[in-house]
Amino acid sequence: MILRRVIEHLRKQEWTAIAIDFVIVVVGVFVGMQVTNWNEARANRGIVDRHLAEIVEDLDSHLALNDALYGSAVARVGAVDYIYERAFNRELPRTLVLSTESWDAPPTPPISPDRLDNLMGSINLVRITVGSRIAYESLISSGHLSLIENRDLAREIQLYYGLYDDLMDTQAVFRGFRNSGVAANWANGVSSFDERPASELIALARENPEFAAYLRTQREWAIMHAGLLEELRVESVKLRDAINAERRRIS
Repeated sequence: MILRRVIEHLRKQEWTAIAIDFVIVVVGVFVGMQVTNWNEARANRGIVDRHLAEIVEDLDSHLALNDALYGSAVARVGAVDYIYERAFNRELPRTLVLSTESWDAPPTPPISPDRLDNLMGSINLVRITVGSRIAYESLISSGHLSLIENRDLAREIQLYYGLYDDLMDTQAVFRGFRNSGVAANWANGVSSFDERPASELIALARENPEFAAYLRTQREWAIMHAGLLEELRVESVKLRDAINAERRRIS
């Protein structure tokens, strides 16, 4: 239609009409491209929003599990403190000092009397993170990370899951030490979740330096574990808030 009109105008040398038709064509192409770009951008925002919503679900699961893991670390510290205070009449340091960093021991509530015959269960229970990272893997494998316009947020997501992976690797060390220590304690007649009066464990720690060293090291690992979990909890909340803010912005 436009082409026929242009040819007709050329024959009649109607230059103004030709210019108008040309403008109509250019504007039409421009508008069409803009609509296409707008639709593509809207579709991309929908893709990003779905990925971000899934990551928020992962973060919520991490936070829910974090409480249980942190509680197990606190229980390990509290049980060992109880034995050491009575076996050696001393309070262990509240700060674990390493070569490059230090970790403060978490607050420990008093052990209830009905738990005193199950101290080894608290000491040997090393729970580790098994939270989901499926949402992040989906974001990476799909190649959609680049669709997140907020590059600072994209970087925060990558850094968070790097911290998450570091915790997973470190927790394997905690559990590995527990497994070897439990096997060594069999020679002392102490099982993984031994049920015996706390007084017997206190006496064994006082008489057996290897058993006392195992308890002390379990406590040190637990202090570090609790510190790492607290760091991850803070970062989980921070990232979840940032993602929710971004979802509101792009919606």
